[in-house]
Amino acid sequence: MTLRPIKPLSFPDLSPAVQFGARPMPKWVAPTSLMVDGTYQRDLSERSVRLIRQTYATFRWNRYKPPIVVQTGPATLHVIDGQHTAIVAASLRIPEILILVVDAGTLDERARAFVGHNTDRIMVSSFDIYKALLASGDPDAKDVDNVCHRAGVRIRMISPSSAIAEGDTAAVGIIRSLVKRRGVVAARKVLQVLVKAKRAPITRDEILASDKIICELRTDIDLEELTAAIRIEGAEGLNKAHAKAKENRTRIWAELSGRWLRRIDRSAVG
Repeated sequence: MTLRPIKPLSFPDLSPAVQFGARPMPKWVAPTSLMVDGTYQRDLSERSVRLIRQTYATFRWNRYKPPIVVQTGPATLHVIDGQHTAIVAASLRIPEILILVVDAGTLDERARAFVGHNTDRIMVSSFDIYKALLASGDPDAKDVDNVCHRAGVRIRMISPSSAIAEGDTAAVGIIRSLVKRRGVVAARKVLQVLVKAKRAPITRDEILASDKIICELRTDIDLEELTAAIRIEGAEGLNKAHAKAKENRTRIWAELSGRWLRRIDRSAVG
């Protein structure tokens, strides 16, 4: 057995945190007494149910991690991390589980605490983080929400069995980056041409291609012409861009933007 002691690290380039807030308080409660706030936490997904089923069949106390909970009233406990654990315990009819009660009295604090607990976990998607930031009133997330609303884009989780409408997208990370880099006006133009072109769903590569054309390659482009080209190319053009990128070892969005521009140029000549 090789034991490694916990040792402090030095970070000379950082200022250490000074205000830690109140210490967590351990408490034993019935799992069915806990609540989940849908404002910043989504309903159970298929993946969530699979995880719960797996844990239901393999639960052991030596694998247990206490849910992190906020007390919002005399008898109201909101889970900000660990709802799957609580659901498993309730399903196994475990009468009481250990929780850690932390201080986060406002919705803003609870949503930010949720983000803090889940940012570094693979199981939490960009959509989850964005939803929590939006619930907390984060100004950048609100900009993204406003841009999408004005452009006609709906950010949502998309699975192979999802019914998809024009303007739907799961590419929240790319959109957040787009708004931050280009600003709200340019970002709206980039997204709006894809919505008007009836793309469903709008993919990350289509967003990147539209951004490249509108903001760099052809800053004076007629947006109606670009919209028409994207509509004609459609899903077939996207599939061909995928194949070409694989063949040439190039980026899909680069092949896609090239296809759109060539179609516009051919139309101009014709």
